[in-house]
Amino acid sequence: MVRILVVDDDPFVLMFGDALLQQPGRTVMTAASGADALGFLARPAPDLVLLDVGLPDLSGLEVLRVMRGAAAWDRTRILMLTASHDLDDIVKARQGGASGYVCKPVQPDTLAAMVADILEQEDLVWLDDYTRARRPG
Repeated sequence: MVRILVVDDDPFVLMFGDALLQQPGRTVMTAASGADALGFLARPAPDLVLLDVGLPDLSGLEVLRVMRGAAAWDRTRILMLTASHDLDDIVKARQGGASGYVCKPVQPDTLAAMVADILEQEDLVWLDDYTRARRPG
């Protein structure tokens, strides 16, 4: 069973993520804040986290740092899904151990394909909406 955690303070994004990613063989969980997301550290690690940078209580980059510091979460892929197009945030996400960075708004089919890529390609180092669109093959 593939476990996916969607972390965003926008209820629409949580519903969108749940509806888009829910399929046989997957469990989708949601968290509406950084604190809620960090509460998942006490549970078995998910396979993938979609994490917003702009959370109201903690920065998504801070949540990323804490998740990356948890030994049980070292194999969890973390895809930043955010409205921030700030290059500094993208660099910090990559340096902080994120597996990719996607800027909102994102088309549902694009996000679904990116999630499939990140879950199926264990050797994938970095994924973003620019490089994925231009990936050879």
